[in-house]
Amino acid sequence: MFQINWKIKAFLYRVLFFLKVEKALFFIQKKITKSANINIDKVNENWKYHLRYLQSFNSITVLEFGAGKSLEQNIFFSYQLNGKLFQTVIDVSNMLDIDLFNQASDQIAIILKKNRKAIVRSVDEIKKFYNIEYIAPCDIEKIERSGLKFDACISTTTLEHLPVAKLENHFISLKKIVKKNGIISSLIDYSDHYCHTDKKISPLNFLQFSENSWKKYNTPYLFQNRLRHQDYRNLFLKMDYEIVEEKQGTIGTPPKIISDKFDIINKETNILWGHFLLKFK
Repeated sequence: MFQINWKIKAFLYRVLFFLKVEKALFFIQKKITKSANINIDKVNENWKYHLRYLQSFNSITVLEFGAGKSLEQNIFFSYQLNGKLFQTVIDVSNMLDIDLFNQASDQIAIILKKNRKAIVRSVDEIKKFYNIEYIAPCDIEKIERSGLKFDACISTTTLEHLPVAKLENHFISLKKIVKKNGIISSLIDYSDHYCHTDKKISPLNFLQFSENSWKKYNTPYLFQNRLRHQDYRNLFLKMDYEIVEEKQGTIGTPPKIISDKFDIINKETNILWGHFLLKFK
């Protein structure tokens, strides 16, 4: 993967945001850094998590927010469930790339040893051949206003990019969107996302910064709320959700100095990823 000093990346993101050139950012990711390219050689464990819960609770309609550019997770569901899952996929901006979608479908079909579904050229054909409806720009609040209801809502490495107030509003809206006996399955990446393209820093590098210091690097194009596993648990319980299942991932090594914003005593502060399966009480 393309490597770049994290501080330089934060600066470039801030410049690109100031210039309002989101399309230019994706062009750079796709054509220059190649970070948007598709290279799927095995089934992602995250996909298996969601699939297991969707099957266990007999979910037929599912909403996903923050699905990204290729919809590879949704393609996986479509192959595994033979198109019997009706998927509605939303993003706050139109990030879908049809070329990447087709690349992902090629590779997933090979991995699963399935007959390759049709090559698509539009979002209408994605809906026709994969039972995936892609809507962007769109957010949870817009779905709530539409009156649509779903058996399940899933998200994969999306919640960590939402400010706390926005996160709370999302889970208020989900109580009106997900059916009473439905589920919410959320996988969350607690690591410093800058470490994904700068291997010289720790996955918990951002814990050393105070809130004010972090604002310098926390750009809108890669916003990270830095909430820890215990923060999400407390938020879900405060909002009167039932935690049906909870999984804690790998524990990372914290930096030598940690901001007093974080609970250094609690080992959950150093968890790198987690999963919550939620239902309504």
